[in-house]
Amino acid sequence: MGDSISTPEIDAARRDTRDAIAARGISVAEAARQSGIAQSTLAAWLNGKYAGDNARIAEQARTWLNHAKEQAQHRAATPVLPDFIATPTAETILGTLMFAQTVPDIVLITGGAGIGKTTALEQYRATHPNVWMHTAEPAGASMNAMLEGICEAMGIRTITTRRSPAILGRAKGSGGLLIVDEAQHLRSEALDQLRTIHDVARIGIAVAGNSEVFARIDGDSRHGLFAQFRSRVGMRVARQKPLAGDVEALLDATGVAGAAERRLLRVIAGKPGALRGMAKTLRVAAIIAAAEGGEITEAHLRAAAARLYDHGGAAEAS
Repeated sequence: MGDSISTPEIDAARRDTRDAIAARGISVAEAARQSGIAQSTLAAWLNGKYAGDNARIAEQARTWLNHAKEQAQHRAATPVLPDFIATPTAETILGTLMFAQTVPDIVLITGGAGIGKTTALEQYRATHPNVWMHTAEPAGASMNAMLEGICEAMGIRTITTRRSPAILGRAKGSGGLLIVDEAQHLRSEALDQLRTIHDVARIGIAVAGNSEVFARIDGDSRHGLFAQFRSRVGMRVARQKPLAGDVEALLDATGVAGAAERRLLRVIAGKPGALRGMAKTLRVAAIIAAAEGGEITEAHLRAAAARLYDHGGAAEAS
């Protein structure tokens, strides 16, 4: 198949690939990662010095260019939302994090899926000094895995047996805040280790996750493993569903003005996935509307919801 591409076609593919790399301001290494072509092969091919099957590389490059063009079209049709929207829930979380860092104290933050908890945590990290954030995961539930993640967040390179002392040394006197998100994945000893970091380094600790975090800490007996941790908690935030003000803030940020469209999106925000589901519905609706050459309507939103939710989901909403 590659032999059917003539030299002029190969040259054109090479030229278009060079132009695309320059227009996007990316390196050849990045283009290689995106296209799936080995970096050394792509570099040699772009310079006209590749001794292998040039037609095959040209085909791969064309596939990448066409895919990138399709992606650009989808992005153009998709509404661009701000990275952070100051919803009432987000403002509450930000204030709680400031309290934890200033006092310093331990705070617990739990939120249902899609209410913007993690976005608020990341916003605080990006706008305040000496804030480190580690996101736990099921594969890293142990204390050592958590300490490794915290070291990475702090920019610390050390051997396993020195992780805790290195963290304490970095944190002491920093006035910092350590945020651990998705903490429901952590084992009990890992959660208790956070108390030690707070006590010894005198920094704020924010433990965030789903409702299981509260259940584990509060469900233990008063003399159990988390008694000391629980006694140090200075503030709690629990938000399982978005507030009405959260929904309105996101609606305003999307630029949706129609009464019928806003009413339907409010219904969608009340479903599992909350604000995240609402944003996803809006993105899909925008693509459908763009294909028809028009603005987003209630019908587009219902069609999008039907793709995202079982049995049509919000399409049946009144």
